[in-house]
Formats: sequence, C-alpha cells, structure tokens
Amino acid sequence: MFVVIEPSTWQEFLQWVNRGGFAWRDLLGQDKWLEWTPVRTGWTDVGTPTVTGRFRIVGRECGIQIAINPATSIATVAGTSYIDLPVTAANAAASCGMGNMMNVTANTGVGVCVVRVSLGRIYVPTQAASGNNFTIAAWYEI
Repeated sequence: MFVVIEPSTWQEFLQWVNRGGFAWRDLLGQDKWLEWTPVRTGWTDVGTPTVTGRFRIVGRECGIQIAINPATSIATVAGTSYIDLPVTAANAAASCGMGNMMNVTANTGVGVCVVRVSLGRIYVPTQAASGNNFTIAAWYEI
C-alpha cells in the first residue's frame, strides 16, 4: 500500500524528522546563498579594498565566504583584526565554528580563523601588508 503525501504534509513531515540538524528546505531545493557586506575592524588598508561576502544557512549551521581584493594592500593582526558575523550565533557557551583565510593570488593558506560566537566575530590570522587577493571560508552554529 502507498500513501500519497500532499506537499504541505510532506514539508511538515520533513520538518518533524529533521528538527535537530539537516534542513527540510535543502531537500526541496529552497536553500540559496545570500549576499552581505562584511564589516571589518582592525584591518590596515592602503586604498579602499573591494570586500564581498555571502552566507548560507543549512539547518543550524551558517556557512560564510568572503573575498577581499585590495586596492593597494591590506594587513591584519591576529587577535585584533576581525569581521562581524552575518547571522547571530547560537548559545555562546555551547556553539562552535571554524574558518580559514587563503591567499588566492599565491595559492597558499594564510592560517586558521577563530570564530568567537560570544562576540559575533571571526578573527583572522596575521597577514603582512600585501596586494594579493584573499578569501575566507568559515562555518558556525546558529
């Protein structure tokens, strides 16, 4: 015997089955990347860099991707230079996340980024002044 499930019932079923993790909207193809303008603090810029960002929510996880293209150069200091997260993180004591910063021009890793959910920030590693293009990819719990 087969049971025909109406779309609204199917969505409700998927929500019920996947409450703690995988999002039903991903099964239905309704997820998408959203653009946002990353707010940076503690970066040393020569010229005005082009900074673009996008984020995607899947279940209780937020993935972010950021591109930094310097006008002349950028520099960062670990523990001081950071970017504000686009979506509020989950309970600061229990949530986690991680990220990496890459030098796209040189095809090398700059280092690990620290996601401080309690502060709503992602701290970047130290990068000496450079005119190369950089990307940051990270995830954290929401």
